[in-house]
Amino acid sequence: MRRLPLADQLPYRFHPPRVSRFWVRASRPYRCRMLRRTHRVEAVDIAGTEHLVPLLGRGDGVLVTPNHPDHADPLMLFELGDRLRQPFCFMAAYQIFAGSAGLRHWLFPRIGAFPVDREGADLKAFKAGVEVLAGGRSPLVIFPEGEIYSMADRLTPLREGAVAVAVTAAKRLAAAGKTAWIVPAALKYRFLEGHDPRPALEALMEDLEARFTWWPRTHRTLVERLYDYAEAVLALKELEYLGVTRPGPLKDRLANLRAEILDRMEDRRDGRRRTEPAPVRVKELRRACLEALADPATTPEAARALRHDLNDLFVAVQLFTYPGDYVRERPTAERLAETLMKLDQDVLGVDEPTPLGPRRAILRLGPPIDVRARLAALGKPRAAIPALTAELEDRMQELLDQIGPGTGIVSRG
Repeated sequence: MRRLPLADQLPYRFHPPRVSRFWVRASRPYRCRMLRRTHRVEAVDIAGTEHLVPLLGRGDGVLVTPNHPDHADPLMLFELGDRLRQPFCFMAAYQIFAGSAGLRHWLFPRIGAFPVDREGADLKAFKAGVEVLAGGRSPLVIFPEGEIYSMADRLTPLREGAVAVAVTAAKRLAAAGKTAWIVPAALKYRFLEGHDPRPALEALMEDLEARFTWWPRTHRTLVERLYDYAEAVLALKELEYLGVTRPGPLKDRLANLRAEILDRMEDRRDGRRRTEPAPVRVKELRRACLEALADPATTPEAARALRHDLNDLFVAVQLFTYPGDYVRERPTAERLAETLMKLDQDVLGVDEPTPLGPRRAILRLGPPIDVRARLAALGKPRAAIPALTAELEDRMQELLDQIGPGTGIVSRG
């Protein structure tokens, strides 16, 4: 996965959204070119707009929550806004605002994007999201998975922040007799019909094998080669962190190593092991490390140890993005491509791998959730937020399942 600089490397600056229809329209040719050339999306399939269109222009808050499997996802939501002639606002990782000599700081807010520090308690971004929804003029897009996990068929546990924004906005809107809506969305990418992705898949597999000084293992299927490689990479990490390799299924070994890294760090920090999903545990530990790094009393030796911990936390998230059974469960070309491109990032150091063939992007919108009605049924927001998040997760996974599996792959590599 992509390693973004943290607050100790790139200071966070907030820029509120200042949506300009002119700049949204003016940016469209560039966005379309990026979608085709950089992300190799040559066809777009959008359905379910009948769930969203009736909510627009009535003064209610509208939150669109897609999954986040690919770097092309924001451009697909821009495409949806273009088709509806409706600018959207986007909550985005603040690191993407850096660079371009400050141009992004100026342009991104004008096309609807505003930054969030996903590692901290970012009240400015939270309040900005609430303001967008309470204003009722532009729909807000939040990717509730929080990271790009490169698993389009399988949703990872949602963070509660997106629903918390919608619940807070719904409470404000209730005084005017209005509500906030959450519109679940699902994104997937499929190789174009008639395109054979095998040569590109095999070429990348050979590049990865060459990093281990292996000869191309063409006597094995692509799935077998991928899992052989995964076992080898994991064995190296086990030796690094545990001093030994461990037996057992790949899925269990990945989960055990991730838990070992997080358990050890929590034991050292405060002696309390948490039960939340790995991304939540990592976020809390990162926050503690960054706060300690910002403390003037932290010694250089302690700072080096904290940076080592931050690296270990990134490794824990990397391990989380490989569930171990994703490709073997359903060996499609798309699942193979997602996993190989992720290894291209993690092992070969490619910052943003190029997709392995021309693709069709699929976006589906589902029936909206009335947040005010859910609050009335569920009671206090503290209880409503986790319940709504669980409902949203189920709705999004259902949409992903309805899109169906990807392109079958032949049995031999």
